[in-house]
Amino acid sequence: MAATIDTHWHYHGVRAVVLENRLLRVVVLPETGGRIYSLVHKPSDTEFLWHNPRMHPRLTPFGTSFDDNLVGGWDDLLPTVDACMYKGEAIPDHGEVWGLAWDWQVMATADGQPCLFTAVSAPITPVCLERWLSLDAHQPELRVRYRLTNLAPQPVDLLFGLHPMFAISPAHRLDLPPARMLVELASAERFGQVGQVYEWPHLPTNSGAVDMRTIPASDSQAYAGHYATETTAGWFALTDTASQVGLAFVYPTNVFKALWLWMCYGGWRDHYHLAVEPWTGYPVNLAQAAAAGRQLILAAHQSLEFSVTAFAYTGRTEVSGVDQRGEHYTAR
Repeated sequence: MAATIDTHWHYHGVRAVVLENRLLRVVVLPETGGRIYSLVHKPSDTEFLWHNPRMHPRLTPFGTSFDDNLVGGWDDLLPTVDACMYKGEAIPDHGEVWGLAWDWQVMATADGQPCLFTAVSAPITPVCLERWLSLDAHQPELRVRYRLTNLAPQPVDLLFGLHPMFAISPAHRLDLPPARMLVELASAERFGQVGQVYEWPHLPTNSGAVDMRTIPASDSQAYAGHYATETTAGWFALTDTASQVGLAFVYPTNVFKALWLWMCYGGWRDHYHLAVEPWTGYPVNLAQAAAAGRQLILAAHQSLEFSVTAFAYTGRTEVSGVDQRGEHYTAR
């Protein structure tokens, strides 16, 4: 089947738009932050995104706690993760756009494929976020094009990040290109010491080196947050080694300067998930990133455009790299 977009769905009373080809099904909730709520590899019936088993998507007021309304899926966050005061403004938890209703419409790409356009303007930060989502007609690829536009007549500081939360098991493996890592949070010794720097994937600890590519069981009752502050390529891959089905992300390193790894293995609210998040700067607190000179600065009325691709693959238990042939990607 060719790629299609169906706008005639609701999920728990919230509008749902379904993008689909013969290999992937993607569900977008434009009324709740434009969230990509579901990403399924159809031949294996694999849902890649984590969903909170205790909460369903719902409309939320602006400024509400993100964590207390955590439903899972893939959010786009702007201009911070941590709530903070910046230039006299109180920027809310996980930013300004994740709970807003986004404008949306179905249109066509240059090659005639259906495309879902979504857009939102932040209430505090004078920035417009536009996004175009499309599926390849025949490949298991979700293509996402973004445009950030400064609406003000002066420069604006911000952070922008992708926030996909993945379903995991002890059979999963996380692969990154070689990277310099920084421990930001660690609830147990196996996740290092706060401030520790190491080279991916081996984390030195007092009990020996830990291979960070492996996923602990849900009864580990642990959590950690690490940054990849220097990466050699713009990709990551998460593979279920039991089914040999995985999902890889490809992103531009000239835009996304760091990866934030939130590893939740039962230690926070008994949740079990993994978030691997490309960010334009770090730490993911706008005030702190700006103090360190690592924020994104858009000049007056400047627009920044970039694209990311998420693609599914099969027949692999690990990924050593991502290759591109024309417009298509493969995992090796």
